[in-house]
Amino acid sequence: MNLPQPRLRLLSILSVTLLVVGCSSYYLFRQSNVSASEYFAAEDMNEGGVEDIGTLALPDVEKRLNFLINDTDETLRSLELVSQTELSLKVEGTQPAGEQELQYEELFVPFTSAEVKTALASVQDIHFAQKLFADGSEVRLETSSLDPLWKRAATPDEPTAEQYRPDRLRFRDGSETLFADIKKQPEAESDDIPLSRDVITLSVNKPLASLDLTIAYRSYPAFKKVVLDKDHPKVTLGDGQQFQLTALGDDSASLRLSTPKASTFVVQGLTDTGKALYSNGNNTRSFPSEGDIDALRDYYKALRKTKDDLAQFKTSQAVQQRLEQLVEMLSTQAGPLKNTEADYRFEATPRRIVIHVLAPMEDNSAVFAGVPNLLAAQTRYIALDRNADLYGFIDQSGQWLIKPRWLQIQAPDQGAAQIYTLLSLKNARDPDSEVLEQTAYFPAGSNKPVNLPFELISQAMDNGLLLVERETNGPYGLYDAKHHRFILPMKFVNPTVIGNLFIARLGTKTYATEGHYGAYTLAGKEILPAQFSAIEQSGDLLYTTSADQSRRDVHDLQGKRINLQGYNVIGRFFGEQPLLVQDAKNKTFAFINRQGALLPIKLPYDEVEPFSNGMAVVGRDSSYGAIDLAGKLQIPLEYNQISAFQSRYAAAVREGDSGLVLISQNNTLVKKLGSYTSLKVPDNGNEARYYVRAPGNSDEYLVYDADGNLVEKEQ
Repeated sequence: MNLPQPRLRLLSILSVTLLVVGCSSYYLFRQSNVSASEYFAAEDMNEGGVEDIGTLALPDVEKRLNFLINDTDETLRSLELVSQTELSLKVEGTQPAGEQELQYEELFVPFTSAEVKTALASVQDIHFAQKLFADGSEVRLETSSLDPLWKRAATPDEPTAEQYRPDRLRFRDGSETLFADIKKQPEAESDDIPLSRDVITLSVNKPLASLDLTIAYRSYPAFKKVVLDKDHPKVTLGDGQQFQLTALGDDSASLRLSTPKASTFVVQGLTDTGKALYSNGNNTRSFPSEGDIDALRDYYKALRKTKDDLAQFKTSQAVQQRLEQLVEMLSTQAGPLKNTEADYRFEATPRRIVIHVLAPMEDNSAVFAGVPNLLAAQTRYIALDRNADLYGFIDQSGQWLIKPRWLQIQAPDQGAAQIYTLLSLKNARDPDSEVLEQTAYFPAGSNKPVNLPFELISQAMDNGLLLVERETNGPYGLYDAKHHRFILPMKFVNPTVIGNLFIARLGTKTYATEGHYGAYTLAGKEILPAQFSAIEQSGDLLYTTSADQSRRDVHDLQGKRINLQGYNVIGRFFGEQPLLVQDAKNKTFAFINRQGALLPIKLPYDEVEPFSNGMAVVGRDSSYGAIDLAGKLQIPLEYNQISAFQSRYAAAVREGDSGLVLISQNNTLVKKLGSYTSLKVPDNGNEARYYVRAPGNSDEYLVYDADGNLVEKEQ
């Protein structure tokens, strides 16, 4: 129980004290018609507390005792009025608003200390990054993977103050040391434990391999969950804890709680579907428990006894010593529970109130051994001289291999085989001179960089292969960084690397059309010569368009043409469906399989579309139907229009009718949609959208999905 100084007051008794209990108001007045157990006139009291009684003369000591007796008596009588108040649930008629219009909080599901410990034991992805300098280094921990865990281990309003402390440091040169044995840089000296993702400053610049990390945190050893609603407004637990819902309605709830003094509680209002409503704020008020009041009664009696025995005290200091003993007694006798009244405001009236009572936090720690450094082992490491603001290279022991001379050094991407981007001034004496950018590598056994004939690394691939660019908007090439040689020269633009293929157009400028597309393996072997206006890869096939765009063919990944000479490809292979081709001379249609053989499907039609979901739309004399994979006409030629079949249906317009309908693969009418405005129909999918005018409202459009379900309305 808190005993505020300088005056010993358990409650502040004002001329009017307002207590809001269950949305009802109670006014406690200091009324003259309420008789005290002992009345003192104003001139017989000396207002004050216990702490300065020893400085008073004995006559004033008696007046101070009169004031303390009177003040404690009035406090007790006011508390008795509150404790005698009978509470019942007051329910308003307000209904929860529609959930689609509401905001929701994350549902609070706390972790106990044991659960936190178990979760920490399964964490694998903690690491750190080290930045090296001439005179030290910085370590930045990456522990974001633990954030969801810390959130569960704390209350929504007070995140867990987890702290991270390195223990043993292991360096790339094989040496080890304790973090406590390394003196920090003067500007970083502090007794504080480094916090999550803050920079840890070291006085050594040796590259680290790993470190051991201790995480200190606080968590709740246990909690109790209580649910209150209008049918169950009050819960009493075996240890004396009480929870009472005193008002519910008008987007709010009022509670009276009796919980352990050192505990923390979290209150959430839930909808009937179990979502946590957004809280617009709360007001809480604490008042003494029955144990506190009993202790205050004993204190009151002891005050009166002290006054009765005042003649036995020889000095005012002796009286003060006696009263301080009474204060200590009051503290030890106070009950273990605290009473709280709380009003919570929500965006809607909750169906039920969930209260989590969390036991007092306890200190815990976890040790992670061998947390790795993202800075991989290297022959040389980039380091910054902060005084000169220039970069150079150091070895594993932190000694300069190449003294600082570059404005910036960009580390190689993983797989780039130690190729660096170096930025320097054209005139080192003029800080405003042109900045030069160069890529370079270090030959084996040498610390002298060798410049490379390209500026940019666009893509790093396996085995040290790099897609490189000479300059912005300039040509590309394929470079082997392991052996430092070009696989394909820098004479291509608009490149695409897919799998083991390099597809690009001959040229030196990306914005100019200078040549044609070809396809090559990543070993440099030509698959298709550079003589096509376009090459597109789809799965294990290549689709080409001739330079004059008059012919379209399909090839395998070895460059062999699959379709017969003289037939143009229409569409692409999809699954096991055949591919549509057209004779370039007589314009007749046919289907081929993946080996290029013509299939015995008769196509006596003027128009044929590629297969989509097992059906191909066909037409003759502007009438349309559809065939199946065997070539059988499943949909007769009696439609003005048929879109590509989705997984179940196709959209069509019957002859003599302008309305859009859905039909099945056996020509069954599934649904009439109405007068349409537009269609979005993918091939071999089921994501079609049909936009139809709403009946009787020319300004509104109904949007249907591929199965004829209404999914949206638009104006």
